Parts: sequence; structure tokens; C-alpha cells
Amino acid sequence: MTFPIVPDDVKMIIDTLNDNGYEGYIVGGSVRDALMGLEPHDWDITTSALPDEVKGIFNYTVDTGIKHGTVTVVINKVNYEITTYRIEGEYEDYRHPSTVSFTRNLHEDLLRRDFTVNAIAYHPKEGCVDIFGGIKDINNKILRGVGEPKERFQEDALRMLRAVRFSTQLGFEIEKETFHALKEKVQLLKNISAERIREELSRILCGKHIEKAKLLWNSGLLEQLSGQLYKDVLANEEEIVFELSNIPKQVSVAYSVILQFSSQETQRKVIKFLKFDTKTKRLIEGILKNLGLKVKIDEISIRRLMAEIGLETFRGVLEIKKAGGMEEAVQAITVMDFILEENQCISINQLEINGEDLINLGFERGKEIGVMLNYALSIVLEKPSWNNKETLETEILKRYAK
Repeated sequence: MTFPIVPDDVKMIIDTLNDNGYEGYIVGGSVRDALMGLEPHDWDITTSALPDEVKGIFNYTVDTGIKHGTVTVVINKVNYEITTYRIEGEYEDYRHPSTVSFTRNLHEDLLRRDFTVNAIAYHPKEGCVDIFGGIKDINNKILRGVGEPKERFQEDALRMLRAVRFSTQLGFEIEKETFHALKEKVQLLKNISAERIREELSRILCGKHIEKAKLLWNSGLLEQLSGQLYKDVLANEEEIVFELSNIPKQVSVAYSVILQFSSQETQRKVIKFLKFDTKTKRLIEGILKNLGLKVKIDEISIRRLMAEIGLETFRGVLEIKKAGGMEEAVQAITVMDFILEENQCISINQLEINGEDLINLGFERGKEIGVMLNYALSIVLEKPSWNNKETLETEILKRYAK
């Protein structure tokens, strides 16, 4: 297993730390991804230098998490997080350590990490420091807790969802003892904020190896979120996993798939609990509401539905129907894409006439203007070529002129 080329700026940071008498290593997910041949999203660096010492070495720094030992160094307008080796105290809320103390010992820092595959440090000249067998676990596609898995989950209950997330993203099996510990500690998930749960759950449902999503309910984690949703998913798991495997990796569509067999009350409770942003919430609700939609495969019907329920909602509905094997959905998507490619009008904003044009025709400003524009849209949805100012003004005058 060869390590890929490390960016010059990252090498420079490590060399600068070394030249000033401190250790410096790339660590965590960036090492794991690099060893797997994946492009790291970022390059996290750990060091024996204390935060103030890091700030004294580099010209441009930001105190992003200095109480926990993290300083961001800015090189060529790119941010790099550098964190001092640390030892964490007791976890009083099953998420955050009550105290953090710094250490000059790399091994003590690696001991606090969650899984062996994330507890590997790398130095461009020295190679890997792998005291827990993380490289072997990467080769064998195994996710194993560092040290005693029960303690790792007791410290930070979010790690249980992270275990499932890494499994669905990387295709790793959760090691037997680690999975047993996870199942034993699932009740601790209730101590984690809804926002953090949603973040991990979204990544799980959009994972590349979605067949591993079964771990979410087989572990008992889903039951902690909603007992009724757990029952509904368990009763329909093969269809759910099949559809999750075939939909685009979009959060709103994925949640719609897993919620579709539940009652409106269960859907409402889960959506409310997970605290989605307004747009995502409305999109999920819209998709679920319209999953029973009957779709006619003709341009007029498709344009009307695109206008009526919204482009994103309609596409989400069709993608789920397509994932379930409905041939009509495939045909409808083809028609919809043609309509979009032709830039045909499906909203008032795309009309070649607006409120000011109608006022200039002599109509009074007010609600009636909106009614007229909706009428114009209804015309264009049926006859796209009529979307020109002259034609629409003529049609509106025919109907509304006194």
C-alpha cells in the first residue's frame, strides 16, 4: 500500500513544525482515504507543538478551536487545521470531553480516536505510525473500535452512527466485538442532538454501499430514533434498500424513500425531530404527498405537473418511482428533461409577460394581476409556442378587458 503524493503546502507545514523542533503528522480520515486511494477532502495535521507555539511559527493563523488545541493555518488562501496532541478527560454528556489536556506524545493522542482506520498518523519522510493495526483493517475492509469499543461509544455516542456511516460510505464490515458494543450502547443515542443525528443519517442514506444501511435498523439505532419508523422499515426493508440503491444521492429523495411506508403522523414526527431546513422539509413533505401521483406520458400533462407541484418535488417523485421499477417514470423523466432542454415555460417567472406589462395595458395594480398571469401560464403550459408578449397580451385582453 503506497501513500499518494502529499500536497506541497502540507509538506511545508510539517517541515516547518519539524524545523522548529516539533513533531507533525497527517492524521485521521485524510490518512485513511489516502491509503485507500481516495482523494482526501482535507488534510488534518496533528503536532506536539502547543497552540501558542503553532501560532508563533506561522504567519497567518485563526483560532478556530484553540481551547481544544486546534489552530487553522492559512497557506495560499487554503485553510489547514493543526491540532495539538491531546488527552481527553471524562465524557459527561456522551459527546464532549469535560476536560482536554495537551501532551507531547503522539501515541497518547491516537489512543483517544474512534476507529483503528482513523487512528493512523503519517509523515512524508517517516511513513505511517499505526499502533492499532488500522492499515490491516483497511486492507480487510473492517471497522474496529480503538481499544475497548464500549468505552469509545460511551465517550461519544455519535460514534455509533459514524460506524454505520463509514460502513455505507466505504463498504466496510463492522467488526463483531465493535458491533456487539454498538448494539449494547444504542440507548445512548438519545443524548445526541437532532442536528448531529440528521447529519450522520443523511450521509448513511446517501452512502455508496447502501446495502450496509441495514445496519441502521439491525443495530437498534433506528428504533432509538422512532419505534414506529423502525417497524415500518423492517417490514419493507428489501424494497427500501433496493430503491435507495437506485435513486440519485439526494437527501430529500433518500428520506422520502425510508419514510414512504409510514403514516403521515410518523412522517411528521420524524421530520420535525430531525430539524431540517425549511426547503428540505418542504421538499420531503411534497415528495411523500405526491408519491401516489398518476402520471400521463404527454408533454402537456408533464408541464402541468412540473408547474403544479414544483420541478424538484416532481423529479423526486419520478426518481423514486423509477427506482421501484416503474417504466412510466422513466418515460416521464425523459419528457421532463426534453421540456427543460427546450427551456419551455413552467412558471410565471418564465413568462414573456409580467405585471408591469399588464399595468401598461391599463389594468389596475392588485390581486387581479396575479390571476391574469396564472391564466397566461395555463395557456403556455398547453401551447409553449404562445409564450410571447404579443400573443399573451392579446389573450389576456380577450378574457379580461372590460
